[in-house]
Amino acid sequence: MKVISAPIPNSPKITAGIGFFDGVHIGHQSLINSIKSTAQTNNTASAVVTFRRHPRTVLSSDYRPQLLNDFEEKLQHLEETGIDYVIALDFDTKMSEMSGYDFIAYLKEKFNLVGLYIGYDHRFGHNRSDSFEDYVRYGKQLGVDIYKADATLIGSTPISSSAIRRFLKEGDLDKVNQMLSYKYKLSGKVVAGYGVGRTIGFRTANIEIDNLDKLIPGNGAYAVYVKTPDGILRKGMMNIGNRPTVHDNTERSIEVNIFDFDGELYENIIDIFLVKFLRPERKMNSIDELKEQLQHDKEEAYAILK
Repeated sequence: MKVISAPIPNSPKITAGIGFFDGVHIGHQSLINSIKSTAQTNNTASAVVTFRRHPRTVLSSDYRPQLLNDFEEKLQHLEETGIDYVIALDFDTKMSEMSGYDFIAYLKEKFNLVGLYIGYDHRFGHNRSDSFEDYVRYGKQLGVDIYKADATLIGSTPISSSAIRRFLKEGDLDKVNQMLSYKYKLSGKVVAGYGVGRTIGFRTANIEIDNLDKLIPGNGAYAVYVKTPDGILRKGMMNIGNRPTVHDNTERSIEVNIFDFDGELYENIIDIFLVKFLRPERKMNSIDELKEQLQHDKEEAYAILK
């Protein structure tokens, strides 16, 4: 897979899909499979057109996108699809003023676009009011074949990045990981905490997430896998919340207890893969009750991760 942002010499004809592709979930994967199939039939290269940052952050300076993937994660998942090219554009004010026609013409001129898939719920162009029929008309005028991608469903629920965000906030990791086709990941640096976990037999790594735009799931306890700097995937449990029993902070914290591990992790980056939501966060009546609950959480997490 090649990542490009500008025209390349002797560019092949391409069949592409356009979107932000946050999560590269199974709906995106289905769309990419259609792109690849059509590209093979028409003897063109396959591509996705996406953006390095969320377009709405350009249109609104205080917009926080709550991303499922950062840009590097997105590229990793796109590479796994077998797509030939990722056209990664820097969305700016000038691009935001392009009409749907202008944007298709831009892709045609700069990247030799000959076929374009439109997602079932996707709109582009400065007023975002064009219909699929409008895109087809523009394509005929410009010499670009326009294809429509259907929704991918789980039951009756269309798979979308917004649906995955909603399920993450609700703690429904079964649906999240099914829709993504992989386990949702948080990455961050281990920083100093309060040290309470060590005194009650549940030493934790306090995590500072490395991307402030990454979506943090809802408060509660989770069964997780943790990839430590030595490359080993280890079992553990994570708590997201305000530590109501010990400190009741206004700021949320992310703490991970890695089972059967005593190594030093301060200032190192670790990856956390979310497997199952165990329970909501709640305030215990005492430290002893907290220890009892944590032991129960650990046993439940062990059983799940086994």
